[in-house]
Amino acid sequence: MRFAGSAGLCVVLAGCAGTGGLGVDTPVINSTVDSAVAAPGAGLPFGQIEMTCDVAASSLGRPVVTASGYTVYDTDPTSTAPRAHYVDGFTDGCLRQFTAALVLMGDVTTHEGVRYQTDNTRPYSPTDTAYEQIKAAFCGAASGAPCGARIDALGERTVFVTAYPSFSGSDNWVEYLLHAGVVAGSGTER
Repeated sequence: MRFAGSAGLCVVLAGCAGTGGLGVDTPVINSTVDSAVAAPGAGLPFGQIEMTCDVAASSLGRPVVTASGYTVYDTDPTSTAPRAHYVDGFTDGCLRQFTAALVLMGDVTTHEGVRYQTDNTRPYSPTDTAYEQIKAAFCGAASGAPCGARIDALGERTVFVTAYPSFSGSDNWVEYLLHAGVVAGSGTER
C-alpha cells in the first residue's frame, strides 16, 4: 500500500485547475531527480532524493514541518546525526526520502526576497533556474523579476526544502524544489 498523504489535494486546494494560465497543481517542470526508487530507511547518500512507496506510518518518525501541501517527517528528531527524512504531498501518492542532519523549508516569497537582492552575486543554482522557469510560466514574470500578484497562488504548492549534512557548521547543503506534487529541481550548494 502506498502512503496516501497526498490524497485529496485538489479537494483541499479548491480550484486546482486555477483561473487563467497554469493551475496550482499543474507542474511546469517534471524533473528526473527523484526517478529512482529506494526502500524505506535505505540510508541514501547525502544529496540524493528518491521515491519511497509502501512506508509504514510507524516508520516515518514525527512530522516536523509542513508548508505548501508538503510535510517533512524526521525519523529521529532528537538526533543531530544524518538520518532518513521523508516528505509527503506528491501526486503519485509515494513519499520522497533523503538523508540529512538538519532540514529547513523556505517559501517562495522569502526565496524571491533573498534571490533578487541587488547585492546577491551568488550564481544561480539548479533549483534557482528551475524556480525561474516555473515562475515565468505561472506568473509571466521575467527571469530575475518577482512573480507579482500570483505569488501567493504559486506558494500554495511550491516550496524549497534545504537539507544539511551536519547540524551546525555546514558549508554545503542541498536544495530540493517541490512544485505541484513533484520534485522540480535539486542542487548542491557551497
